[in-house]
Amino acid sequence: MRALLLLVLFAGCGPQTVPLTSATYAFDALRGRDATPSATVTASTLELDVLTREVKLTLGGATRRFTLSEKSTVTEGCPGNFGSMPQDTRTLDAPNVQLGEFLIDAPMVRADCPQGSGVVVLQSGPATSSGGAPACSDEIVCLSYRKR
Repeated sequence: MRALLLLVLFAGCGPQTVPLTSATYAFDALRGRDATPSATVTASTLELDVLTREVKLTLGGATRRFTLSEKSTVTEGCPGNFGSMPQDTRTLDAPNVQLGEFLIDAPMVRADCPQGSGVVVLQSGPATSSGGAPACSDEIVCLSYRKR
């Protein structure tokens, strides 16, 4: 009986994917680089509609539209009780995106930690062998956006 109870408890605590959420997001921070983004970048917004797979990136009054990949992949990385929680990750339909002074190659959007934080990350790829997003670094541009 105890074994069944423990199985039920641990099965309910399994990793849940942190989902991408439809909303309008405002620039929050640059990650993985020692740089100060320009006022144009810090004023940028990202509008995400997961249902229609549409992304609108507004920068300096101009809006560019992109489409999210139909298939969602996951990026491991959100710390959890028993390992890490996967993050919903999708690529954009563009080879690159110029965002002010930053060139984002193989652009991806992923949900950020923790679940319910209201943050998404627009970043450079390419996807890892499992389809997830690479870690932010000097070579991988990552811009976080917080839900308004």
